[in-house]
Amino acid sequence: MPTLVEARAWADAANADNDTRNQLLDGVETALAETTSWAEAVGKGVAEKQRQIGREERAASVVRNFTTMIIPGLLLTAEYTRRQTALAADLLPVLARDRPATLAAWGERQQVLYEPGRRFEFVVTEAALRWRPGPDDNPRMLAAQMHYIASLSTLDTVRFGIIPWSTATRFCPMHGFIVFGEPGVDEHSEIYIYTTTREFRVRDPAEVAVYLELWGRLCEGAVFGEDARDLLRSLAAELLVERTSF
Repeated sequence: MPTLVEARAWADAANADNDTRNQLLDGVETALAETTSWAEAVGKGVAEKQRQIGREERAASVVRNFTTMIIPGLLLTAEYTRRQTALAADLLPVLARDRPATLAAWGERQQVLYEPGRRFEFVVTEAALRWRPGPDDNPRMLAAQMHYIASLSTLDTVRFGIIPWSTATRFCPMHGFIVFGEPGVDEHSEIYIYTTTREFRVRDPAEVAVYLELWGRLCEGAVFGEDARDLLRSLAAELLVERTSF
């Protein structure tokens, strides 16, 4: 995929007229920043969308995932996944199709974490860990999720970090994002961003570089390894104490 700089240079070298030049640049820009509504993205079914994401995760040498208000999909327990998908489907009915198949496909995606030779990096905010998907407030469910993440974080393929809400930061991430691939290693690297109604894919190398710089700053404010597991265990204990006080 050419960059916009390369496309402009090509148009100059070919002495392209204005119409041809504009068509070329518009086409390249569209390819470098693709946006798709959820209705279109799940046109072949929500379960198939999960399988597509799974193929992309397997194709990349490394996947980096940052979330602000939700736990990454690869790290979810079955119950957390069920609640999260129910909330999404309640807002967007198009996501309600074939929920049993969707949950099964979601679980199949998680198997990639156990495959040797892969690398998955996660950074989440403490707020994401404390968010409680409904319909009821069940601290025990969330405590189980903390223990599950702590277990997965011991895998050789997984690096998991938490940004405690007491940490002073020097960045302002506006949203969560996923980086598929490593520039210079993988044939393609892209940023995946999902919103309530759309998904965005950014392939412009200059923009990918900005997100990788942001990723580095996020990691500077996060705790990893045993420190992260200690925080997870502390959150789980806090939730269980809350449960017994009802």
